[in-house]
Amino acid sequence: MPEQRRRAGMVLPLLGILLVAINLRPAITSVGPVLPLLGDDLALDASALGLLGALPVAVFGIVAVVVAPLVQRFGVERTTAGALALLTVATVLRSWPGPSANLWIGTVLIGAAIAVGNVVVPVIVKTSFPRSTALVTAVYVAVLGIFAGLAAALAVPLAEGSRLSWRFSLGVWAILTFAGLCFWTARALRARSPGAGGVLPVGAAGTASAERPAHPAQKEQRAQKAQKAGGAGVWRRATAWQISVYMGVQSSVFYVALTWLPTVEQELGVDPVAAGWHMFILQVAGVVGNLAAPALMRIGGDQRVAAVLPGILYGTAAIGLLLAPGIVVPWVALTGLGTGVAFVVALTLIAGRASDIATAKHVSAMAQGVGYGVSALALFIAGLVQAWDPLAVLGVIAIASAGVVLTGAYAGRRSLLSATTGIHPGSN
Repeated sequence: MPEQRRRAGMVLPLLGILLVAINLRPAITSVGPVLPLLGDDLALDASALGLLGALPVAVFGIVAVVVAPLVQRFGVERTTAGALALLTVATVLRSWPGPSANLWIGTVLIGAAIAVGNVVVPVIVKTSFPRSTALVTAVYVAVLGIFAGLAAALAVPLAEGSRLSWRFSLGVWAILTFAGLCFWTARALRARSPGAGGVLPVGAAGTASAERPAHPAQKEQRAQKAQKAGGAGVWRRATAWQISVYMGVQSSVFYVALTWLPTVEQELGVDPVAAGWHMFILQVAGVVGNLAAPALMRIGGDQRVAAVLPGILYGTAAIGLLLAPGIVVPWVALTGLGTGVAFVVALTLIAGRASDIATAKHVSAMAQGVGYGVSALALFIAGLVQAWDPLAVLGVIAIASAGVVLTGAYAGRRSLLSATTGIHPGSN
């Protein structure tokens, strides 16, 4: 009976994680296949479209570094509900007919909302499933990948089937964000205030103190000092930087592929609808990579094999697309397989390398901030070179692939990171 109650108690946290997962990518992945339609409708040139693709990812990096104080102030539930509310409004605004500012403001707000979700999910996983971090992370990113792929695959058919064209194709996903908002609003209303022992512990859960209870004001001051010290300490740790840069180069491949591979394929003579469905294939292959990642991370006693392998896979795919463009699907699938493994590895490194939940929160914010800054730069560069030659995008992917191999060899080593006491090599 206690075991049944324990399993039942996991259902709602897992459902909450999955409802976030289905909403963190459609607003982004639905854009790439309809970029030509959007550009023609709004008279945007290639550089403007490149900026449009890079903008939300740049916002990921900017907003991610301020998410930790938001979580500390409002708690995970309220922060997540707020992010989904913003994502719902922004998704509608971006597609709303009217001034072109709607597109740009909506895109920025979408990036901000998704950035919050990107940071809080590893914390939710670490808090709710401390003994199953890798498995739950794999399930989360698998669901995330499926809905990301569906959004890309359905983008052109939805646009062609509506008088609103691309506006309907991008805006329809607000229905799912609203469903997630309803769930997390209910959770937020039942959650305790963080100041009253809320949902995000500052240290390891379940640790009892033998000291005399401190005054609430003293405990709050100590918590604030610990948070500031921990946040600054993470930025001085080599392991945290290795994880952050790895996050950046692997996500660069993912976002450059999703944004520009449909254009590359159309340059190679692929039908636009087929190119959109190829992005679904990429995501399905990514799900396979997601599910394979936990097993790969057990090879060799650390995570180096799993961290390096994705760079080899999508580096090979980029070269294959350039040299053998007649067989597009296998190269797209290989890219997806690599991105699927790499994303699970990156999120697992964030949660698994942290010695406690407080450190996980700071490492997550740093990795998202630095990582998505790198991704935004890669996306912007891809937009620039695409204006010169669409096939040059494959060169950007190849360079990022080499970065995955290099940083993965370091980030995948065994170590345990503490924001206040440093790194302990050889810890699990």
